[in-house]
Amino acid sequence: MAVLRVFFILVISILLTSRIYAEDTIIVKHYQQHPRYEFGLKVLDLALSKLEQNYQIVGPQTQELNQARGELLVIDGQFDLQFISTTLHRESSMIPVRIPIYQGLLGLRLLLVKPELNAKIKNITSLDELRKFVGGHGAHWGDLPVYAENKLKVVTSVSYDNLFEMLKKKRFDYFHRGVNEIWNELEHYPNDFVVADNIMLFYPHPVYFFVGKHRPELAEQIERGMRIAIADGSYQTLFLQYHEKDIVRAKLDDRRLIILKNPAVPADTPIIRKDWWMPPSKMSLSQTP
Repeated sequence: MAVLRVFFILVISILLTSRIYAEDTIIVKHYQQHPRYEFGLKVLDLALSKLEQNYQIVGPQTQELNQARGELLVIDGQFDLQFISTTLHRESSMIPVRIPIYQGLLGLRLLLVKPELNAKIKNITSLDELRKFVGGHGAHWGDLPVYAENKLKVVTSVSYDNLFEMLKKKRFDYFHRGVNEIWNELEHYPNDFVVADNIMLFYPHPVYFFVGKHRPELAEQIERGMRIAIADGSYQTLFLQYHEKDIVRAKLDDRRLIILKNPAVPADTPIIRKDWWMPPSKMSLSQTP
């Protein structure tokens, strides 16, 4: 009987411990698993690790949903969050954690082009000259209004992968990508595209964690963790670990900077620090959110 009593006590202890762990664990469900989302997921992991609380980040093995569908499921409560560029609609339909994940770096754009077009693209010196060419962009991406606002021509697709195939077939002339995205993408198409010389674009493009309204406590936890990571320097260390080599490779000092307006960004968007990555010679030109 004594042995049986000890056995039952152990079983009950294990069950209680498991229940306490489950209740005390922050569970985060998301849909973003493409390689281009890796840094955002690392920032999420870093923020949660600062809370001294058990947590579990649950995502798919492969990228199955595009942003448009994933966003609807976050709003519906089937996923807990996404990280995506800010818009008025997103800030009203979800809870924004208004700390920029990429420190505005995603708004610094280099142009992916066919090699034979580089000679023309690299000599662009103004927005008016850029308007003579056609860009490609995701139909559901939050920064699509940048084209209309700046009177730029654009061809869209709902498929990220299809945009590269469309550029191959010359459906448009350039595909501008974040300086932190373009080099990895170029590796997949080394014989098809080049990064256009001499030119770069910039527009305010803050990317936030957007949390479903069913998880207000999660938004507070992520913000608290991110502020701790910024204060102790671990966020900047992670940022430079992921992006410094891409920034250096881009040779930003040697490029002409063309500033674009982004009407999708809310008027009260906080100013973003750019001194981690924007060359001093370009800073005065880029003083936007």
